[in-house]
Amino acid sequence: MKTPRINLFAALAIIVLALSSFVLVSMASNNTQVINKREFKVLLRTAKEPPEHQKIAQYYRHEARRLTASSKEHAELAEIYAKNPPFPAMESKHGDAFGQSASHCRKWAQLIAEQAKEAEALAVLHEDMAKVAEQKQP
Repeated sequence: MKTPRINLFAALAIIVLALSSFVLVSMASNNTQVINKREFKVLLRTAKEPPEHQKIAQYYRHEARRLTASSKEHAELAEIYAKNPPFPAMESKHGDAFGQSASHCRKWAQLIAEQAKEAEALAVLHEDMAKVAEQKQP
């Protein structure tokens, strides 16, 4: 008698979780309408109108936020590895080429932060292109 009740409860729990995940995904997609990489590549070749340049700028801003988060994550890992190096001999021998080391994570944090700055600069560039295109319209 308990088994059917447990199975029913498990089925209901799965349904509730599935529905809540669909709701969360749809809410997230409604808040940020960032184009995908395929659309981005097409727009880079064909953009002439202000809204197209705005979409490209929005894509670059989204990438800048993603890269900034990744850079922060690597910086945090560098701090952790600096305090507790898992393989100190490997880092001293291989330097930043060894993946589980503070120097490796610091290097990647810096490189990714530079990429984020470039993405932000490209977003500003495309916003300026949108303004210029807007002024050319009658």
